[in-house]
Amino acid sequence: MTYITSAVLVMSGFIIVAQLTYLRFYDWRIAEGDGHRLANRYRNAAMNGTLALAVYLVAIVTFNEVLIDPDGSFTWYDPVLVLLLYDFGYYWLHRLLHRRTIMQRIHWVHHMNLHPTAVDSLYLHPVEMVAGLAVLLGSIATVGPLDIGTFLAVVLAHSIINILHHTNLRLPYRLAWLANHYAASHDAHHSQGGNYGVITPIWDWIFRTRS
Repeated sequence: MTYITSAVLVMSGFIIVAQLTYLRFYDWRIAEGDGHRLANRYRNAAMNGTLALAVYLVAIVTFNEVLIDPDGSFTWYDPVLVLLLYDFGYYWLHRLLHRRTIMQRIHWVHHMNLHPTAVDSLYLHPVEMVAGLAVLLGSIATVGPLDIGTFLAVVLAHSIINILHHTNLRLPYRLAWLANHYAASHDAHHSQGGNYGVITPIWDWIFRTRS
């Protein structure tokens, strides 16, 4: 489980750096975050982070053979296929979460933030957390099993992209165009709707939900 511990440390560090950057560089903010008004904000985020770790550990112990091949070798297309399949699955899950009844009972917890910041990537209903990870793990099982390095890379990519969506930052660097796209797109989702995709905008373009 050393690789999972390493992934947790990397993700935790990434959230902390992103959040501190938001607090320090006012001119880089897309909007004023409103997470400060949320009840038990950091406790909720910490609990969901712990829940995510538990889901990964249970999944690895229970479904190890379909998720990880310890003797497998890296192929460049496996992580690409997993992330594209996840993007398609999560697009529809996200749209489902915006159906009126489900939105009111589950997804509204996350949407209490009109302009979330990095730590708020983990401020959500635990049912939504588990559902999102189920889509990711299901995508891995469909394409995999993956070698340990690829599995770890997919988990990290999924988590870092999710954090980037919530940074609320527009960085003044050309190489940061993808991070800026993610942040602006998801900030618009919270304040205007649409933009249900996570990794690419392709499904929003196809199904005309781009805002």
